[in-house]
Amino acid sequence: MSFQLKIDLRQLNTFLTIAKVGSFSRASEKLYVAQPALSRQIRLMEEALNTEVFVRHGRGVALTVAGELLYEKAMTIFQDLERTQASIAAIAGEVTGQIVLGMLPTAADAFSGSIIEEYHRKYPRVRLSVKSAMSGTLQQMVSQHRVDLAITYNHGKQKHVQHTPLIEERLCLISPPMSEMAKRQTISLEEVLDLPLVMPEEKHGLRELLEKEAVKHQKKLQLAIEVNAWPLMTDLVKRGLGYTVLSYASVYEMVMRKEVVAIPISTPELHRSLAIVTPRDLPPSLATLKLAEIIMQHVTHQVEDGIWKGRPLFGKNALDSLSAPTDYGLAEV
Repeated sequence: MSFQLKIDLRQLNTFLTIAKVGSFSRASEKLYVAQPALSRQIRLMEEALNTEVFVRHGRGVALTVAGELLYEKAMTIFQDLERTQASIAAIAGEVTGQIVLGMLPTAADAFSGSIIEEYHRKYPRVRLSVKSAMSGTLQQMVSQHRVDLAITYNHGKQKHVQHTPLIEERLCLISPPMSEMAKRQTISLEEVLDLPLVMPEEKHGLRELLEKEAVKHQKKLQLAIEVNAWPLMTDLVKRGLGYTVLSYASVYEMVMRKEVVAIPISTPELHRSLAIVTPRDLPPSLATLKLAEIIMQHVTHQVEDGIWKGRPLFGKNALDSLSAPTDYGLAEV
């Protein structure tokens, strides 16, 4: 089989860099290549494709419709090349490549630092980056291959992602330390629904859960403040401006510093499940599997140490199901 390629990887890399920074001059500085040489590469590529990929304007360049399609395809090509390189290196026992981890803001504080520290120590040749976003956004990013692995709520509307159950955690009322509620050992869900709550906006999974519970109890959430910045939400509780509902692990360090109090919710208990989410149409790299392994180990240890009040949902063969290839290329449309 022979291929008649009219563009090369160097041109594609130049194109991607210009598209990301938005101008030839900034791309020239980033690539340490003279601007006329970059212009020539793009001109030759446009001639080969018989179309323009950039529109020039006063502040730099913007992608044409053809350029947007090329950008998407070029990103996929480079990602596939990197995964191929990492897979071949793995045959020799090396874990290499680049991996993007997605974390929920309310789960990130619980153990992300220790996970990253251990992963970097064990696999220094992997470039690891972390993105924090809400559950739905993370699942969309996984389906678009912009995130390799994410920890999200174990429910979602994305059909192109695979969920591997991680942990069912018990939720608590998070109270200011000087509140009368802070003296309680437990609190009923019905009582929680009558308190002024500091909550994220409606599309957030935690807010959706509380809204559903309020409907069941024929109540309406008493919103004190609506805020999406996770550190601000707990800071407002610490300042006595309301209460919120989170897992114990989410505020463990704040509880240890006696900045807030976590009171388990009972009658009924309130839980949420977290899962590891990966693309359904792409087998995980060795680097991704090693990251999943460390995440599961840390969840197990934190439950054993009482830092994470919950129940692990994975068994000893969880990594096998994560890497099972049965669904690749067969994701629902």
